Amino acid sequence: MKKNKTNYELIDCGNLEKLEKIGDYLIRRPSPQAIWKQKIDEHIWKDHHARYDEINNEWIINDSIELPDFEFNDLKFKLKHSPNRQIGIFPEQIENWLWLNRFLNNSKRDLNILNGFAYTGIASVVAAGTANHIHQITHLDAAAASVKWAKENHQKNFSSNNIRWIVDDILMFCKRELKRGNKYDGIILDPPAFGRAKKNTWKIKRDLPILLDYVNKLLSDDPQFIILSSHDKDFPSEIMAKLIFEHCNLPKGKIKKYPLNIPSDQGNSLPAGECVRWTKS
Repeated sequence: MKKNKTNYELIDCGNLEKLEKIGDYLIRRPSPQAIWKQKIDEHIWKDHHARYDEINNEWIINDSIELPDFEFNDLKFKLKHSPNRQIGIFPEQIENWLWLNRFLNNSKRDLNILNGFAYTGIASVVAAGTANHIHQITHLDAAAASVKWAKENHQKNFSSNNIRWIVDDILMFCKRELKRGNKYDGIILDPPAFGRAKKNTWKIKRDLPILLDYVNKLLSDDPQFIILSSHDKDFPSEIMAKLIFEHCNLPKGKIKKYPLNIPSDQGNSLPAGECVRWTKS
């Protein structure tokens, strides 16, 4: 991937909604953090092709145009109108995808990488598809539908088999990985505030420290990076960085704390969480 390009654009956000554009397709959906006023005229907001109706919990779709793939550099990813308001991407992660591509292409060796809470697999596909190395990726998510979607995204771009697909609760998976003796050179985590698997629930306040204890034990003798992001206002980057250093015995390295924002050229930008990235010096 040589260029940094995407067909996604945040047009505006406000009044608890966001207006997004993928190619020529306009989507209007809820955004609880957008408590300010909309910046762009309402007539532009009304010109959408799909809108999520929170009252009836359903998408209202204009069939005159199809929802296109999301394009990120030379990669394409399937989008769809999911029942939970989602469409298959979290655009605030674009900075991390760009960083992953640069970092992994410049790596001095092939790495073993765990992507937890991996959703539809954009980070997994970006990491697996670097030109200069064949990194081994473990894609982990508790939702079977998300893992199936991620597989389709990978097949849309590559025929390689360097991604291991896992449907599992992340804490149970990590416990079993320790017994199997598997180790990882890089770990990507984007946990929700709350999540539900078949047998367990995830609560970030309760479970993130436990997960980071597992991360500490799963890291190889020469770890290269950890990416931890959160969309929970109670877990800003300062707290996440503190937790990483409290629970992980890391070698000398660098820590970067930064917001996850979705910029808008025309309207209001959208703050969408915070992130911490540790890299070995």
